[in-house]
Amino acid sequence: MGVISRFVTLMTKLYLVQSVRLLCLAAALAGPRIALSSETALRWQRDEGSLALLSGTQTLWQLNFCKSEGKPYFHPLNLADGTTLTALRPPDHPWHRGLWWSWKYINGVNYWEEDKKTGQSRGLTELMNTEVDPAANFSARVKMQILYHLPAQPPVLREARLLDMSAPDAQGNYRIDWSSSFTSGTTDLIFDRTPPKNYSGGYAGLSCRLAAACRGWNFTGSDGVSGAMELYGRNESWMDVSHGGGIAIFDHPSNLRHPSCWYPNMQMPFFSPALLFQWPVTIGPGFTLTLRYRVLVHSAPLDRAALDAEWKRFAAGGS
Repeated sequence: MGVISRFVTLMTKLYLVQSVRLLCLAAALAGPRIALSSETALRWQRDEGSLALLSGTQTLWQLNFCKSEGKPYFHPLNLADGTTLTALRPPDHPWHRGLWWSWKYINGVNYWEEDKKTGQSRGLTELMNTEVDPAANFSARVKMQILYHLPAQPPVLREARLLDMSAPDAQGNYRIDWSSSFTSGTTDLIFDRTPPKNYSGGYAGLSCRLAAACRGWNFTGSDGVSGAMELYGRNESWMDVSHGGGIAIFDHPSNLRHPSCWYPNMQMPFFSPALLFQWPVTIGPGFTLTLRYRVLVHSAPLDRAALDAEWKRFAAGGS
């Protein structure tokens, strides 16, 4: 009986060990899985003027496109842990709207600053139409038609904007691929900015106003240079603002004046691939200028090599 008992015990142990090995192998073959409980499951929230992706009750990102506000914008852009990266209409610059697009001057007319009483710029950015397509896999595509003009005047510029938002990955990272095609009307258009001087001026275009809590975060460029003042006016393929998690903007190689000059500001904080930093741009009648950018919100730390690999995927047309 003793021999049989020991034999049975040995076989039982071997069976258990083999079972554990098979379970581990099955898990490895299946790859990583994201367990979404009822508290963290992704879901869409949509109304007439916005589209948001939520994880449970927490917003990951929200795109706002209410026509009465004029310029569409993303706010908030959040990390997976709930940290909000963007600021909306801060007191010092109430025309700053999270992640948004604004020209500065078109033929001398200011489209950037807004009258603090009326909330309007001298030049109007008018959202005409928005097509929203949220997908079952929690990616989304949004198309917009936007006009630029003086009040009660015909448009001098038309924009077709395409926004592709990726589904968040296992770490909560997500991408916004931004493409804007600007077509002039019947006259030449001069896009201009406040000339850069003493770490001020040079800004226009895609811009990100960061939350005050992002002060003290690290600004890093594609060439490895760090620091907002050190990167002011430098040509870089991408720029990242982070402290572990953060937000990076990538300039597509097809863009005019790539690699872009950048306008980073630690005090606001704020950063922008500033197409007009060094010189204005003039386009003729009926000309179309297309600009493409990728915005990566990363909840996990990314080093320079990882960010450079992301830019290369974007440049090659990958996700």
